Amino acid sequence: KSFIFRHSLGEAVDKYANDVKNKGLLIKYWSIWGPVQCLTFGVVPEHLRITFIACVSFFWLIIFSTISSSNTEDDVSVQSAKAQPEKA
Repeated sequence: KSFIFRHSLGEAVDKYANDVKNKGLLIKYWSIWGPVQCLTFGVVPEHLRITFIACVSFFWLIIFSTISSSNTEDDVSVQSAKAQPEKA
């Protein structure tokens, strides 16, 4: 995504780190995919596993996109600080 929007790799890593630290992205990831994997291999029949994972992945993509595209006050202040040139 950063490549498409012409952001540097450092900006992409900073954005991801911010999503993990401030928006709880990793906790949400674990809270969804841990139980999903337990259900997949414990309850879901073999012939439906791929369909089940595809459905959950679709909704995870929506959640992930919502989290990563939302601008908090911290994001806005960091972006505005980077956009303003330093005065000597």
